[in-house]
Amino acid sequence: MHKQTISRCLDNLSASKNIVYPENTEGIKEVITYCKENTCSFYPVSSGNNWGYGSSFPSDENTQIVMNLSKMPGVINFDADEGLLTFGPGLTQEKLYNFLKANSYEYMVPVTGAGPEANIMGNALERGFGITPIHDHVASVHSLKAILPDGSTYESPFAQLGLSQLDKHHKWGVGPNFDYIFFQSNFGVVYEMTIKLERTPDKIVMFMMSISTDDLNDCLLKLKKIKETYKGFISGINLMNTRRMLAMKTNYLLEEQGYCSEDRLQLLKAKHRLEDWTVMGAIYGPKGIRATIQKDIKRALKGIGTKKRFISSDNIILNKSWLGKLFVASEDLKKIKEGFSILKGKPSRYPLNLIYSLSEIPDEDKKYNPLKDQIGILWFAPVIPYKVHIINEYMTGIYKIFEAFHMEPMVTLTIQNENIIASTIPILFKKTEKEKVENAHNLYRNLLKFSLELGVYPYRLPTIFQKEYVDRLNWKESLAFKLKNKLDPNTILAPNRYSKSELETNK
Repeated sequence: MHKQTISRCLDNLSASKNIVYPENTEGIKEVITYCKENTCSFYPVSSGNNWGYGSSFPSDENTQIVMNLSKMPGVINFDADEGLLTFGPGLTQEKLYNFLKANSYEYMVPVTGAGPEANIMGNALERGFGITPIHDHVASVHSLKAILPDGSTYESPFAQLGLSQLDKHHKWGVGPNFDYIFFQSNFGVVYEMTIKLERTPDKIVMFMMSISTDDLNDCLLKLKKIKETYKGFISGINLMNTRRMLAMKTNYLLEEQGYCSEDRLQLLKAKHRLEDWTVMGAIYGPKGIRATIQKDIKRALKGIGTKKRFISSDNIILNKSWLGKLFVASEDLKKIKEGFSILKGKPSRYPLNLIYSLSEIPDEDKKYNPLKDQIGILWFAPVIPYKVHIINEYMTGIYKIFEAFHMEPMVTLTIQNENIIASTIPILFKKTEKEKVENAHNLYRNLLKFSLELGVYPYRLPTIFQKEYVDRLNWKESLAFKLKNKLDPNTILAPNRYSKSELETNK
C-alpha cells in the first residue's frame, strides 16, 4: 500500500499519521484489504478542511491511517438541463465554481463559510448547511455510491437495475433506501454522489436591518411566518449578535482578551453604530415574487427595528464603484459586494476572517487554513425548536456559560425553516497555550450539558466530543451498533466515529 507519512501535528492531537491518497475505487479497496490483513483501522476524509470539527484527525487516536480522498475525481457528469451534478470526493467549492464558470452554466455552488478549499461531498455527508436556496445540503442529495468495509460496493436498487439515470432523478428509489446511513457515520467510504444545483437568479434582493433585544421575539415570530409562506424563495436568514458583528468588523477580541463586559460592549456598540442584533437575508425568485416578498417583509416588520435596507444585486451603486463610495463607506461597500457574490454561489475566503479574530496575523500572511496558521477553533452548532421562549432561555444560558469561562459568545441564529433555528458560535482560543485549550474544551462540555437540559443539541460534533454523545446512548441496543457489527466486525473503518468500537463497547 502506497502511503505518505507526515510528521507535522494534526490538530495538535497526534504527532504523526500515515496519509494515503487513493485516486480511484481500487485504491480504496487496497487500503481496506491492507487494514483487514494487518488488523488496523483507517479514517477517510474528503479533504480534511472541516475547520472547527476535527479537520483530518481520526475519531480514534489509535487509528494510524488517514485516507485523504482529495485526489479522487471531481466533476463526473453534469446534466445542465436538470441541474444534476454527479461528482467524486475531489470536488471543492472552488473547483465546482470554476467548472460552472468555464462552461457558462448558470448554476450556484452550495457555498458555506468554510472557504473555496472546502469539500462539497464532505460538507453534505456532515449534513452541512449554507445560505443559498437549498440551504439544507442533505436535501439536495439524490443518490450516492460507497465502498463497504468488506470491500463490496453499495448503490441504490435503481442503479442495480441499470436505471442509473432514473436513480439520479428520483432520490428515494424503490424498496428500502439506505443512502442516508452514510451520513455522519462509519458504514462505508462514499466515492460518488449526485446532488441538485439551483440556477443562478438574474437578480437577488438582500435585506438587512438592526433590532434591539427587546424586539427579538416579535421579529422572530414575524420572520417565522414569512419563511413559512415563501418556502424556497428566501435564503437562510441570519440574526447576528453585537459580539459576532464586532468580531467581523474589528479586532476587539485582541483588545478585550476574554469576555467583554456589558458596559464595555455598550461603548463598542455605539462606536461602531451597531444594535443588539443585525438581521440579514436574501430574496430569490422571479421579479413579481421578489416584489411581493419585499412588500410583505416591510409590512410584517413595520415598527420593528431600524436601518432597514433592501439592496438589489443590480443596484448601480454596487456596480459603479466611484458612485457607490458616495453613498456607502468603502469597507461596507466591499462587504455588500462580497455578500452578493456568496449569495449567488461564489465561494469566498471572506467568512473565514471571523476565525482569525483572535489572531494578529496580517491579512496578507493568512493561509486561510487554521491548522497551518495555528488557530484554535471549535464550532458549537445546536439546532433549536423555533419557539421564542426556548430561544430566550438558550441565549440567557449561553451568555452565562461563556462569561464563566471568560470567552466571547459570538452568536448567529440562522432561520433554516419555520420549525428550526440553527445557532453557530465559534469558540476561539490560542491552541499553543495548554490552559487555553483546556478551557475551550471544558466550555464545550458545559455547553453540551446545558443543551441537553434545555432540549436542544448540536447537529454535528467535533471529533473529540463525539464520545460525549455516544456515551449517552444505549449503544448496544441501537440499530447503528447492530449494522456496524455486521458490516465491519473488526472495526477497520473509522472506529468511534459517532459510534463505539467493539473494544469500547466491551469495557
